[in-house]
Amino acid sequence: MAVEDDPSPTGEPPSPPGEPAGVVRRAPFADNPRVGAVGRRAQQRILDAALQVFAEVGYHRCGISKITKVAGCSRAAFYQYFSSKEDVFRHLAGQVARQVTASAEALDPITPDQPGWDSLRDWVDRYAAIYHRYEPVFRVFQAAAESDEAVASGAARARSHGVAIAQDKLRSSTLPARHTSDVVALLLNLLAWTPRLADQLGAALPEGSLPPERVAGALTDIAHRTLFGRCDGLNVRAAPKRALPRVQGGAELLQRLAAGSAPKEAPAVAAPKLQRLVVAARQVLVEQGYHGTRVDDITTAAGVSHGTFYRFFDNKDHVVRLVTLRSMQQLNEAFTDIPDTEAGAPGPNAVRQWLRRYKASQATQAAMLRVWAEATADDPLLALESAAAIDWGRQRLARFLRPRGFGDVDADALVMLPLLDAVGGIRNVPASISAAALVLERGLLGVSSQ
Repeated sequence: MAVEDDPSPTGEPPSPPGEPAGVVRRAPFADNPRVGAVGRRAQQRILDAALQVFAEVGYHRCGISKITKVAGCSRAAFYQYFSSKEDVFRHLAGQVARQVTASAEALDPITPDQPGWDSLRDWVDRYAAIYHRYEPVFRVFQAAAESDEAVASGAARARSHGVAIAQDKLRSSTLPARHTSDVVALLLNLLAWTPRLADQLGAALPEGSLPPERVAGALTDIAHRTLFGRCDGLNVRAAPKRALPRVQGGAELLQRLAAGSAPKEAPAVAAPKLQRLVVAARQVLVEQGYHGTRVDDITTAAGVSHGTFYRFFDNKDHVVRLVTLRSMQQLNEAFTDIPDTEAGAPGPNAVRQWLRRYKASQATQAAMLRVWAEATADDPLLALESAAAIDWGRQRLARFLRPRGFGDVDADALVMLPLLDAVGGIRNVPASISAAALVLERGLLGVSSQ
């Protein structure tokens, strides 16, 4: 999830990965576009302000006036360095791209031994640091990519470059060669999106229950097992002494979510229109994200009027609640159908068959947990409902993993949520069924698979 900088206005190429981009004033603001330390600080102050505004109001509601107010500068000062809000986001995404690329290039060889595990762990930690520094960029990225081809195409280039770097560092992997690229891309996706779910869930648990190192350790073990297979004492360890607690009052919070999701009116004669709205809302929310979705988008996709929408719902949040609840109900059915691990590892085709069924019918459901997390991130009360929904999914996936008999099933189940999100092709990640099955079988269940 990051883009490279476009060439500078002087025609020079962008700065090398990991290095700060050269700062220039846009024409015609200066005869000499190059600036010194004061100009660099001014530009960075605007970028930092934009980060704050993106976090507070999302991508589409962010405007230049809001950015300049937070930055304490005039619009004229803004236009010395940026042409638009979109230009600011491209610069921020470029910073992320350079840091992510530099982090991948700093990888020591990824090998089947302890140094290889340590290399992966350092990479996980560096990526988490980048995520937390630029969390608003990750949060609104989908909305930006939907409306800005430069962001979308740059992200695809950066993603491919990151996969190539990681593959170049890989030594003696036991993965089938034909699937290595897709598996590495999927692991990168887990690095990018697991911290968001972990932050949201951890904020609702007793302090210290889900420390960052616990999630980082789980991600590292999963990645290492996926790439090299199970190795006791290295990427397989005993279960933690304490299980992850559940969100306090989680059942009551989910009941509140259910109560708040009920349509205002649902007579039998209007049921088809309500169903069209729900289906359209899910599709638009998954594709455009919470902040990028408007009521207009939902009604257009559903082919109904605004009056019909407001017959059932008070606002966008109301329909998001209903879609989330129905997605959870359908996920419950999908999780019930997941291969049974009580009697040992599933058969060689059982996981792939389940993933195909899941992709065909349920792929957007897990994505709604992410959308709900996005919708409630800035509301402490609603964030508790979101954490309860995330914890609900984690608990059900932990039941699937627990019979394997090793490791931190609670943290691993949390990582499995974004894995299922990616199965549906969300965010254009090349997560084929075979790649997802390899991560699930090798990385999560700890069984050999070809």
